Amino acid sequence: MEAPTLSLIDQLMPLIYLLGLGIVLSIIFSLVEMFSIDRVLKLVRGRRAFVFLGREAHYGRLHIPPRSKGGFEVFYEDSAVENPLSLVAFLMENYQETGNERFLEKARAILEYLRERGLVDRELKPEDVKVNPWAPPSLVSRKVYSSELKDLWMIASFVEFMSEEERKRRWRELASLYSRPLFKRTRRKVYNALSYVKDKVASALTSTVSVIAPVPKDLRANLEEAEKRAVTSIIAQSYDPLLENSIGRLVTVRVDDVEGETKLYQGVLAEYSDKYLYVLDVDYRLQMTAVVSGEAIRSSPIVRVFGRFLRLGDHLEIRRENGTIVLRNTSDRLVKVEKVIRGDEEISIDRVLLPGEGVRLEATDELTVHYEISLEADVVWPRGRAVVVGLGDYPPDVLGSILGMGKKLKGVI
Repeated sequence: MEAPTLSLIDQLMPLIYLLGLGIVLSIIFSLVEMFSIDRVLKLVRGRRAFVFLGREAHYGRLHIPPRSKGGFEVFYEDSAVENPLSLVAFLMENYQETGNERFLEKARAILEYLRERGLVDRELKPEDVKVNPWAPPSLVSRKVYSSELKDLWMIASFVEFMSEEERKRRWRELASLYSRPLFKRTRRKVYNALSYVKDKVASALTSTVSVIAPVPKDLRANLEEAEKRAVTSIIAQSYDPLLENSIGRLVTVRVDDVEGETKLYQGVLAEYSDKYLYVLDVDYRLQMTAVVSGEAIRSSPIVRVFGRFLRLGDHLEIRRENGTIVLRNTSDRLVKVEKVIRGDEEISIDRVLLPGEGVRLEATDELTVHYEISLEADVVWPRGRAVVVGLGDYPPDVLGSILGMGKKLKGVI
């Protein structure tokens, strides 16, 4: 007896099923990804911070759009917007060409705001602002694309530049890390459990599809990728057991820093993701240079700052005595003088100066001083730049087994 012949539709049904499944998974992935944001960046979005990118630092409010693949945008504060009159001139030009009153209303509103902030002449009117093709364009933000993340050193919120409200929010965040409520601990454990099994779920789903129908090699690769991305987006992001046990604890981080040196920092690990580490309460050492010319000394950070007029105060003063130069720490914080460049000569100092202390050098008319100041900060580091090398303190169970202090420390740490 001959086997029944399958119709064309019956033969195509497995392929139609696979195509349909692939389309459904892709749609699910796209919808989930539409609302997905890196979990570290999610914690700092909307906050004001310095973004160190290459040899520049951009200060402003962070905007993190979904599906940005780790990219984000920094919106400058109004006082640091570059050439805002170019924007007013552009709006006025559009009003004159189109007659649309909306352009005029927006130009008036922006100009009024600039006048109130004292950023332009109070007598200036919209009609007085003319287009100048040679003037720099207006710039209110800096977009950091995912392709530029290789140049990102860190995102830092310095406590010194926070408002009172921001400082209170920060202390609440630290307090919640030190004593996480039961609900948050339970939610974290469930999240990590799902993260652990996500690869197995994706693998099982792909195997099931393969059993139902043979899949061409190219289609199989695309289907596996769609399934893996959909499951990953729905279930969880990365899980790292060596970082998970460090959440809310003091950690030591090895960092490739802005000036190209490798440094060690300590702080409280708040969160991690595939791309970033978020560490709170870091004493960050900002690299500075001071150019000495005659009796004058002028200090600045080694990066060019956009979006804020950075006033860090005076840290060093110069005094000439008996054919020598004395560099004295005039600030109320520690200052580390690393080296002095005098012509083609480099002189290593490597000394931490207490407030009021100084260092004596051979007299010269001009020299450049390389030094560091310390600023308390909450920092997001790219994982390509920073590695948690270990804990900075013992967990109570480990400390008890090592020092026999478990009972004394139980419930304290």
